[in-house]
Amino acid sequence: MVFVQVVEGLLRYGVGGRVTLRLRERLRQVGLDLDRPLLPAYPVDQWKYCLHIIIEEMYPGMPREEAFGLLAAAHLEGYGRTLMGRALLRLLRLLGPRRTVHQMAQALRTSDNYTEVRLTQLEPTTYEMWMNSVLEAPGYAEALFVSFLRVSGAEEPRANIVRKEGEGTIYLLTWKER
Repeated sequence: MVFVQVVEGLLRYGVGGRVTLRLRERLRQVGLDLDRPLLPAYPVDQWKYCLHIIIEEMYPGMPREEAFGLLAAAHLEGYGRTLMGRALLRLLRLLGPRRTVHQMAQALRTSDNYTEVRLTQLEPTTYEMWMNSVLEAPGYAEALFVSFLRVSGAEEPRANIVRKEGEGTIYLLTWKER
């Protein structure tokens, strides 16, 4: 299940003002009704499907990876307008990039009831992060991780998929020291 703060961050604040009637209706048809109070949680498969609907409606004709990247940036911006998100982003600004990577792993684990994350520090500004999901949203997770690092003050943050292993994905997170 994906918790309400994730849904609220994206749909109420991240893209809220740009939600068209058509997008609102398409989301309603798959069980996410923006005209009613949001549920405490949504099944992950339903949420993944909603993400695809959102990029189809908001970024028509754009390459999927680019559209998901823009959506992820809007998501973090919107999440930062929720009560929990404001607190987290303030904390990340204080922590700096290295400690943010560890906090980001914790934040990912609290956004739903299924995510597992393992970190391995390879160098002072290079981490390998294994996450137990393979998103069907190319560019989304990478853009989200870059956004987290950028908020923390990282210079030239990057997040790339190293490889996918069964039900997990390994990302390489890097940045430059100031």
